[in-house]
Amino acid sequence: MKKNITSVGIILCLLFGGAWLHHEDPNTKIAFAMEPEPNPEKILNDNFSILLQKLSPKLKEQNFKITTLSFNSKENKISIGVNASQLYINKTEKSIKKIIHESSQQTLFKNYSIDVYKLILDSPDPHKLALERNDTLTTTFQEDLRAKEYIEIESIRIRDKNKKLFVEINTSIQRTTLFNINRGKEIELEIKKSLTNSFYKDELKRLEVFVYNDKHVKIN
Repeated sequence: MKKNITSVGIILCLLFGGAWLHHEDPNTKIAFAMEPEPNPEKILNDNFSILLQKLSPKLKEQNFKITTLSFNSKENKISIGVNASQLYINKTEKSIKKIIHESSQQTLFKNYSIDVYKLILDSPDPHKLALERNDTLTTTFQEDLRAKEYIEIESIRIRDKNKKLFVEINTSIQRTTLFNINRGKEIELEIKKSLTNSFYKDELKRLEVFVYNDKHVKIN
């Protein structure tokens, strides 16, 4: 009887103490269900999609001419293709990189380099580019002159003629006095400063400024 009790005690000890005695049958195969290993590339793709959702409204707000935005996990690099001239890229690259860098700080891409490059999808229309330039410069000149309190400015016209870029400024100035002539020259100087600080500063070499009084007489 004592032997039986001892045997049962040993069996219980083996079971509940965590030790198992197992006799392996050579004809039996045991399969274990295992969790599949995560795919690193899929994780990056999913995270990049989330990053794009954060970036999209910020980039659209700035109206950047971005056509592609991708990443390269081997080079640890985010690439942004811009459908615009190199001058445009030089002007906007810093702002684009800043937005992407700030948005990626809490993501897997926080240490990725950022590359902005020129990607022309179609041949630009020279006439369309000129109109776009003129509209941009007109707005820039108006804002800069208004900030300097040149309240006599009534209108600004920009046009290309004979390989020159003409900027024609109509004012409410009434008489052609020495004071008004000097005022006209000041306005011309402000236009040149504004152009120098703009995206289109290379146009300065072919710029000609005409400042007119209310009788359309040139006063600069």
